[in-house]
Amino acid sequence: MARGVPHLLLLPVLLVLLTSGCRGKLPEELHQALGQTLSLKCWYSPTTGPYQPKAWCQQTSPNRCTILVQSSKARTAAQRSQYTIWDEPKAGFFNVTKTQLMKNDSGSYWCGIYNSSSNIIIVLRNITLVVTPAPTTLPMWTLTSLPTRTGPITSPVGPSSHPSVNGSDTRKSSAPLHLDSAAPRLLVSELCGLLVAMALVL
Repeated sequence: MARGVPHLLLLPVLLVLLTSGCRGKLPEELHQALGQTLSLKCWYSPTTGPYQPKAWCQQTSPNRCTILVQSSKARTAAQRSQYTIWDEPKAGFFNVTKTQLMKNDSGSYWCGIYNSSSNIIIVLRNITLVVTPAPTTLPMWTLTSLPTRTGPITSPVGPSSHPSVNGSDTRKSSAPLHLDSAAPRLLVSELCGLLVAMALVL
């Protein structure tokens, strides 16, 4: 009987080692922007025996957490609020997603194998999630027309139906010139027209 006592004392020690080993995993820091979807993978040794549920929980103290979503079957999506979990035991991983991240989602999380009978989670990853404001984007400006052209306009000799201006005049083109593949052809045709008009004047 005395020989069986040390074995009974070992059981609580092993449980303490199991939970302390879980807590001993170094936290990984993940940065996600506000409104984005968190998606991560938790790896474990592939299994083919009886199904072991997997869980994603938020740490509330050094050795406690609140389960946010847990799986109940292999290869079946389990959803709770904005959380989804999908387990692939033969491949040895499960996916966790959380949509529409908010600032108060920042915190410490565990993903792991959940033993519901003893209410213990074997932690596979220890995540510190930091939700940051969405990056601001500067407005993009697109040039849609060429700048206003300035040039001298001379009057031909004799009466003319068009008003003449001595010196320089600012004129805008009737339609904006778009900077695309047709712009060089349009510019060349305008220059040719200008040269023909100058030749007629001379």
